[in-house]
Amino acid sequence: MLRKVLLVVLATVVSHLLAALSGYVLYQLSTGLSEANLGVMARYTAGPLIAILTGSLVGFLSKDHPVPTSMVGLAPLWVLNLFSPNKPTWASLVSGFTYIALGGIAALFAFRLRRRLEFVKRSDVGRGVTTP
Repeated sequence: MLRKVLLVVLATVVSHLLAALSGYVLYQLSTGLSEANLGVMARYTAGPLIAILTGSLVGFLSKDHPVPTSMVGLAPLWVLNLFSPNKPTWASLVSGFTYIALGGIAALFAFRLRRRLEFVKRSDVGRGVTTP
């Protein structure tokens, strides 16, 4: 149970750090792009990348149930949009749910990959094969 709580806290911290990093990168790119282009980049590249990277991290570190852990860890990043001065629109709500689902899918794939790699490693050890 403590591991899941720590994973949720880690996912929340990592998602906020990645959001800050993406803001910095977009700021550095802002000299040659219009505000509309930066908005499109933030919505369609930065948001999904944050969700995929955070979900993958949770998937690799989780022992069981990576999808709910990833979703709970990603939720605070987009729940904060509900309390912004601008009224949330349906598009922002749908994109938030989509990013949370995308993070859950990435967590599931990373979890399955890690489990498969552990199985291969155990089967190689059982056959007497060692890797350097």
